[in-house]
Amino acid sequence: MKRKSKIPVTVITGFLGAGKTTFINYVLQQKKGKQFALVENEFGDVAIDTKLISGVDASQMFELKQGCICCTLTDEYELVLQELAERFPNIEHVLIETTGVADPAPVIQPFFKDENLAELYVYVGTVCLVDAMNFTTQPEKDILLKQLAIADTILVNKSENLPDTEKEDFKVALKQINPLAEISFISYGKANPELNQLHLKAANGIDLMPDPELHAHIQKKKLTFQHPLNRAEFLRWLDYTLDIYKNKIYRTKGILCFQGEPFEYIVQGVGGSFELIEGDLILDSIESQVVFIGKLEGLSIDF
Repeated sequence: MKRKSKIPVTVITGFLGAGKTTFINYVLQQKKGKQFALVENEFGDVAIDTKLISGVDASQMFELKQGCICCTLTDEYELVLQELAERFPNIEHVLIETTGVADPAPVIQPFFKDENLAELYVYVGTVCLVDAMNFTTQPEKDILLKQLAIADTILVNKSENLPDTEKEDFKVALKQINPLAEISFISYGKANPELNQLHLKAANGIDLMPDPELHAHIQKKKLTFQHPLNRAEFLRWLDYTLDIYKNKIYRTKGILCFQGEPFEYIVQGVGGSFELIEGDLILDSIESQVVFIGKLEGLSIDF
């Protein structure tokens, strides 16, 4: 049965104990009339998280038993997603929860570079949950920073006891890691209604923010062009640059104007992969901007 439209996909990431499962439960409870499918990745033989998720039919719970999908790059992940779309034509949204101790980039990349998945799914963004109480004492800082740098939306959970001044400091610190993300403070995994809809900026456009001073381990570089770009030349350069620096450039976002084309284009990428989406009609400004976030020190990123 051929689908009438692509299935939106949202990736849920965040370090151990940040509240990912609680957040997913809350979303499912608030949207009981919506047909969600949940893809869980598990360590070991016992799917503990699966037993904690309520409101999901077991037949629509896909578990990857061969280890963490973030770390074990096999064909199983892509095949599971294809099977999911084929077996359940009425699914309206797919949630993918990554394990807390892994890099989410390999979970996202197939939606940009796998042609079969691109025909079935549209990636709308990544939500990263943060434990407000234990943020500064988390181990595995590199993984936590990458989860934050990749995210489109950051939810600071367990924030009910944070004074407003501490929330503002927290927000400044997170903006230093990821200046492009939306940041919200929540309690008990309960996000506000617009976040429950999971329609993230990644699907509708991009807000390129001013340059704050970034985290010592994460840098940002913004390229700005005041003239229309040669589409073939720029995309060839971008593809090459993201490929050779795929372990250094965590996130790419931008708005591009090409020579002879009436529409702007939204580019977004994770790791070495990216996608281009047609945006709004160009009315006045033909300025193009692209932002790269990652460990950029010493990298040559100039077109």
